[in-house]
Amino acid sequence: YGKGRFIGRSIEVTFSILKKNNTLKVKPKKATVKYNILKKKTQKLEAAKVIRFIDEGVGRKSYKKLSGSREITINKKSGKVTVKKGLKKGTYKVRVRVRAAGDAHFKASARKTVTLRIRVK
Repeated sequence: YGKGRFIGRSIEVTFSILKKNNTLKVKPKKATVKYNILKKKTQKLEAAKVIRFIDEGVGRKSYKKLSGSREITINKKSGKVTVKKGLKKGTYKVRVRVRAAGDAHFKASARKTVTLRIRVK
């Protein structure tokens, strides 16, 4: 800024750039699994089938099952929901924690907890 010459000593300045908050927002979706298929084999549901991402957030997402039936599991990295063979008809609730890891410019997101409803019909 400005004109002219600078004559004098050099100055060393140290600064840090603050990371932005990660904006992960999720809501549950209702998922239905057919009992006739479940009698014969295990079924897998993509994360997008059971979780609605209002805001994807930045960075790799991780998933953790907090509560629910033992016959329903969640893949920690992909978020795929596995409903095991032989599960009886009914509606099952599963609490899941979702987190976005962030990157060089964004912090890791706060953990978001969502309750999924999986119906075996």
